[in-house]
Amino acid sequence: MKLIQASVLAGTPNQSGFKSETEMLQLVPVSRRTWGNWKRKGIVPYIKIGRRCLYDFESVRAALLRRQTGNTTGE
Repeated sequence: MKLIQASVLAGTPNQSGFKSETEMLQLVPVSRRTWGNWKRKGIVPYIKIGRRCLYDFESVRAALLRRQTGNTTGE
């Protein structure tokens, strides 16, 4: 998994509610292809309504944090 910017994983108070894929790609610095692969593999949670996929930022953030490896203590 590519390195995710600390500011994305830290979250911001303005990130509540459901986001479209375009909005999520502005928040998480990965390519559309990587995002699609993550979605297909079940790495990022989403809700499908008709043909549209919506993402809850906090759920995606939590899913990415669960996959975090390496030094997580900040030392």
